[in-house]
Amino acid sequence: MAKKESDLRIWQNFRRGNKAAFQKIYFEHYRFLYNYCRKFTIDSALVEDVIQDLFINILVRKDRLSDTDNIRLYLFSSVRRSLFKALNAKEHKVTDLFDPVDPAFHFDDGVDPNYGEEEEKNRTIKTIYKSVNKLGARQKEIVYMKYFSGLNNKEIADVLGVSYQTVRNTLCNALRNIRKDFEADLPKGKLMVLCYW
Repeated sequence: MAKKESDLRIWQNFRRGNKAAFQKIYFEHYRFLYNYCRKFTIDSALVEDVIQDLFINILVRKDRLSDTDNIRLYLFSSVRRSLFKALNAKEHKVTDLFDPVDPAFHFDDGVDPNYGEEEEKNRTIKTIYKSVNKLGARQKEIVYMKYFSGLNNKEIADVLGVSYQTVRNTLCNALRNIRKDFEADLPKGKLMVLCYW
């Protein structure tokens, strides 16, 4: 509850013209938005333009924006719509972010090959990324939003415009598929617990 109150206070201060509040919003959320958008396209210039346009728009329209107690959710929803429009206006037309013509949502598996204590951790991370990349685009996006961006199932449903149950079912199916790659290494049920987290 304190996070929601904090977000509401920061957002209201920003809407009143507080420069420090705007900077806090920008610096706290830019990296998450950038990483999320890059999952859909390798065009980093396009991603940077979309995010910059988003922040310029909210800055220019701050007096017309409604209050929010979840800034990240608001920004995720907005940047997703903006990215969709930008991709649509670009070389290829898409009707959905999961159109097969569109670049697929992709997890990076660029883990540094450290040796010693980190070697096992890196091997596990690479296996997870490979496993996640076998999932469908929608499943990958939901896994990313849940475990890498910290959104809960309700927030993911709001961003994607689907029901809470759809997010929950998709996430459970994704985790079930990931589990298949780890059956020899993980105790039964360890990964499935994440479904309810």
